[in-house]
Amino acid sequence: MRQYRGRKHLIVTLLFLFFLPLTLWASSPVLLPNASFDYPITPYVSVYEDAGRTLDIRAMLSREQQLRFAPSHARHLKFGISDSNYWLRFSLNNPYAQEREVVFTLSDSDIDDFSFYDITDTQAYRHIGHDDPARSLRGGLMQAFSVTLSIPPQSTRSYLVRIHSYGLLSTNVSLLSLDQFVKNEQGFFMLQGMSLGWILATLAWFIFVLHSQRILLAAAASGYCLSMVIFQPAWMGQLSLLLNISPVIADKTGELALAASATFQTLAALSLGWSGLRDLLYRRLLLFIAFLHLPLALITLWLAQEATLMVVASMIVANEFILALILLQGRSQHPQAQRWLLGGHLLVGLGVLLAILTSHNLLSLDLFTQWAPVVLPFIVIASLVLAIMSIKLQQHPQQSQAGAELRMTPALLSQISHELRTPINGVIGMTELLGETPLSANQRDFSDTIALAGRDLLHVANEISDLARIQNGQLELEERSFSTVQLLNQAISHFQQEASRKQVELVLDMTDDLPEHFVGDRNRLQTLLHNVLARALAYTEYGELSLQASHYHSSQSSGLRLQIQLSSTIVKQDELKNAFSIFRHHLPLAENHSAKSWNLLVTRYLLQHMKATLEVESMTSQGASLTLYLPMAAVAGNSLSAPQDDSLIGLRVLIVDDNASLRNVIEKQVRRWGMRPDSTYSGKEALAMLRNQISIGQPYDVIIIDHDMPIMDGLQLAERIRSDKDISHKPARLMLTGLSISSVRDNAMAVGIQHLLAKPASGERLRMALLKLKHQPQQENAGTLL
Repeated sequence: MRQYRGRKHLIVTLLFLFFLPLTLWASSPVLLPNASFDYPITPYVSVYEDAGRTLDIRAMLSREQQLRFAPSHARHLKFGISDSNYWLRFSLNNPYAQEREVVFTLSDSDIDDFSFYDITDTQAYRHIGHDDPARSLRGGLMQAFSVTLSIPPQSTRSYLVRIHSYGLLSTNVSLLSLDQFVKNEQGFFMLQGMSLGWILATLAWFIFVLHSQRILLAAAASGYCLSMVIFQPAWMGQLSLLLNISPVIADKTGELALAASATFQTLAALSLGWSGLRDLLYRRLLLFIAFLHLPLALITLWLAQEATLMVVASMIVANEFILALILLQGRSQHPQAQRWLLGGHLLVGLGVLLAILTSHNLLSLDLFTQWAPVVLPFIVIASLVLAIMSIKLQQHPQQSQAGAELRMTPALLSQISHELRTPINGVIGMTELLGETPLSANQRDFSDTIALAGRDLLHVANEISDLARIQNGQLELEERSFSTVQLLNQAISHFQQEASRKQVELVLDMTDDLPEHFVGDRNRLQTLLHNVLARALAYTEYGELSLQASHYHSSQSSGLRLQIQLSSTIVKQDELKNAFSIFRHHLPLAENHSAKSWNLLVTRYLLQHMKATLEVESMTSQGASLTLYLPMAAVAGNSLSAPQDDSLIGLRVLIVDDNASLRNVIEKQVRRWGMRPDSTYSGKEALAMLRNQISIGQPYDVIIIDHDMPIMDGLQLAERIRSDKDISHKPARLMLTGLSISSVRDNAMAVGIQHLLAKPASGERLRMALLKLKHQPQQENAGTLL
């Protein structure tokens, strides 16, 4: 009775399993998330091996075959070298109310047969191909075979995949959202481009070295790079697309290229040059090994196509360790290059060995195995580059001796500076003579640019001369009286063209108590000012750079104080801070300064030798403030506030400039000469002030106009003054411009400007211009002549 009951339960169980739907025989369905994802689903895949390759999709859909599927429960599917068909089964569940589109991928590019079926309805299964709404794609290495799937809302779909490989079959099964699939492809192709770019760049360098220096190692290195240019696209699954050949032919071509790379590596070791009896034996062994790889690979490809890659990989392992042994025991003509190649062979041999063991499930270094074809060639090429560089150094030891003979000694620097000055002074002198001849506006601009470049060159020559004297310890400062106003005007005028280009207003302000003459080294002081202003202007845009000069007194010293204010946008703030930190000689010098800052180091030494100090009060991205203190004696009995002639006393002057600092400076200047100034920032307000003064019987005698102003510029204002009948008494018109005078002269004369003055206009130059206006007859009114 008990036996009968047991048989009854068994029959019921079998009947229950027989009538189960096919979807329930599969592993647990993969639940789709509601966000971007990239999931490995290999553990959820069931696998069946068709050793005879006789079963088709109809046979696989039978209940008998479905029961034979076994869950993988593995992170990677590794089947080794096999000629079997493998069937993969999995299910996807979409619990959401909207349709989801996902991408199914396999990572092995060696798969030569890939068929994908939707078996949700076993009676009406669907083969997914290129003509199906669900698209079959060919991706990169990590997504070599890809299929987009549309999962209806709140449903479960089951799929069956058939794969076959002509070589080692090892693959990962993944499920991705569309955006993640595209992101992975972009990252893969970027890596592919970087890898091939590195190989091609080093190939070009190897060819250049071979052509220019005849180093045989470079020839072998070039051959290795060429083999990698073929192998890497084949490994990445792109060679078939590039050459329009079948994937099987592309992969076999890549395997032959890999065998050729071993040949070139052996030739690289052979090119080091071997001598001696034992080394001669090594040389013959290397020749034998070099020409063994390709025939062996071809024989393997003919006899056992599926095992070609494994045979070639095993050949490479043996080749790397044999070469490492020879390089370790032998003695070539280039021992340093020999050591670099030895390190490369050991690393590559170990890496390929680890990849082989991982492919046979003996190790779990799958990530390393995936990227070994990128990492290991990089190691080989790097060892070849280092070996060639060591050979170049070994072949040219005389270069260091020649460098010592041509070392820049102080005497040589001084001679170079002396020989530079002669042609530079000739260029500057001839440019000045050229400026006195009739020239067009463009020709005069060119002449001014040549003169400016010549003065820059003369400044560099002076710095080289100072550098030579500093190295010799023979720098001596001169003690002579010099004009403060002339020096400052010359220093800041030099940068007017560059300041105009960068839209930076240069302002020179000198206090009333500033002595007209100091005693010191004028040339070295000009070098200091040039370098400080050049650095400040180089990092300044769209704003104002003002230089204020005053006389300072302290208990310890007295002299000239120069304060530089930057009210503008400062670019590369850290670089400007580093430059000014070099000037501060009382602080230790940073070790990371480059050879490009040699002129800053000269300035630092000059500041120290002149006992001057540079203080940086503030520095932000919107401005900076620094002060230069120069101890030197003032010539007694003179200052800028000392009385001049009385030719300008009592004249009324209107100053029109949108820059407040420049207006204040000019106001202070004209007050020293007894003039009565008013100022405004706009042309519209200037016209109103001119009419008002005429109405009260106190018209302006002179108007100083800035050329570059917003809304109404200087030329437009002059035209309005000339044509305005309410301004019956026309003032003498002087215009300040940051451009070349020759480029604006014709337009200025056309609107009634009587005198042009290049910025920065201060001190004696402005006074002489006003005096010239006073004695120049007015053409537009019969009033007071200026």
